[in-house]
Amino acid sequence: MPADTALAPAQVEVEDTAALDMVGISKRFPGVVALDGVSFHLEAGKVHALMGENGAGKSTLIKILAGVYEKDAGTIRIRGRDAEIAHPSDAIRQGIKVVFQEIALIPEFTVAENIFLEAYPTGAIGSIDWRAIRRDAKALFERLGFDVDPKARTGTLPISQQQMVEIARALAHEAQIVVMDEPTSSLTPNEVELLFAVIRRLTEMGIAVVYVSHKLDEVFAIADTVTVLRDGRHISTKPIGEHTNDTLIEDMIGRRIENLFPRHRGHATADIALSVKGLSTEKLQDISFDAQAGEILGFFGLMGAGRTELAKAIVGFDPINAGTIEIGGKRLSPHDTRAAVTLGIGLLTEDRKGEGLMLELPVITNLSIASLADFARLGFVDETKERAAGQSYVDRFRIRTPSLNQEVKNLSGGNQQKVMLARWLMRGLRVIVVDEPTRGIDVGAKTEIFTLLDQLAADGHTVVMMTSEMPELLGLSDRIMVMAEGRITATFARDAATQETILDAAIA
Repeated sequence: MPADTALAPAQVEVEDTAALDMVGISKRFPGVVALDGVSFHLEAGKVHALMGENGAGKSTLIKILAGVYEKDAGTIRIRGRDAEIAHPSDAIRQGIKVVFQEIALIPEFTVAENIFLEAYPTGAIGSIDWRAIRRDAKALFERLGFDVDPKARTGTLPISQQQMVEIARALAHEAQIVVMDEPTSSLTPNEVELLFAVIRRLTEMGIAVVYVSHKLDEVFAIADTVTVLRDGRHISTKPIGEHTNDTLIEDMIGRRIENLFPRHRGHATADIALSVKGLSTEKLQDISFDAQAGEILGFFGLMGAGRTELAKAIVGFDPINAGTIEIGGKRLSPHDTRAAVTLGIGLLTEDRKGEGLMLELPVITNLSIASLADFARLGFVDETKERAAGQSYVDRFRIRTPSLNQEVKNLSGGNQQKVMLARWLMRGLRVIVVDEPTRGIDVGAKTEIFTLLDQLAADGHTVVMMTSEMPELLGLSDRIMVMAEGRITATFARDAATQETILDAAIA
């Protein structure tokens, strides 16, 4: 690529030519119809949201556009011309850049090297022009209105800046279509606003943006149009102004939800289920709080505030330097997870695939692993008793699985989350710490998780909820504690908390 190509202004025919038309797209996998005659129309200079529950077909449609999968049927037209996309390189040549949720950069390379990875600018004798690489990278970030050091090693950057590197790569390839797959899953509210500013700048350049997200508030904030898929079929395409939260959810899940945040519990009891005093670790400073039986205690903080570190410390996972933890009036000693579970507290980890589940093992094993002693007799597991208990929780939590023998990796994110919740209840725990309980799951599954958490509190359990999602924090919590830089900076009663006061405390 010539050194000045990356700086050429985007040229898009926006009069009567769509940026993209996917017509009648179908894709089958063994035993599954992933897409069934789906059509998708994208206009230049617009943000088009693509929504649906897990398994709706969003990822399959994106991967066909990216050249990861080949379509079985249908037509793709780019700027009015038929296009065949059989390989990722075809997508790049057609001006399509997909920024997947898992950032696809080489962490050991610099920012500039990653941007021009496919075609480095060269000098007169054919050698790589490193000065031009850095200069052109800097110019691309200036066009985006975002400051990233071209010489920085990519792996040292926060996720928000790595996303900007991916977007700069799109500009370097003169992309006219940029697809963003769950781009805010690891961003703070301030970083989300910066991303939105960059997206608006892209549309001002005439670039079409496909925005894939489960987050309704973001879609209403950034999208011009929204398309909903369900069970591999096209359900609706409407200007965002024609939707409300309720109508969008109804299109996504096929039914109306009367109350996204159910509340069937009464007031918490005076019984202290969890007491933390003077807790300090490498990242936490003098944390103290009590959690009552029958309440949902919400913790909020921006990225790096210490929410996850606190969750892991109070269940004995991370070491502590000072302080005490009591569960049901009994001190957690020794400070480890085995003692914590014995006293009745467990963690629903943020990283369910890396830390919470045994993905290759069946549902029944993932359910019963913490309770095997309850099913043992003379050193052997009573499988009949184990499976009866497991099936009772599958039925109670409405875990959608063909059988108890299904490998848990094949379940949707929401059903995987239910398996982890059921595991701790099967173990008889009374205090459940949930870290980002709805991360990566669709809106239908979210409502089920919300209902389960509400029911746990109604049954007298204590739920300590760490979340970066403001709606669920305000919708579910009885009390809210805000963290910043490893400290608790504010505590709010449910009725006294607002988004503004919480954010003010989070940046204190």
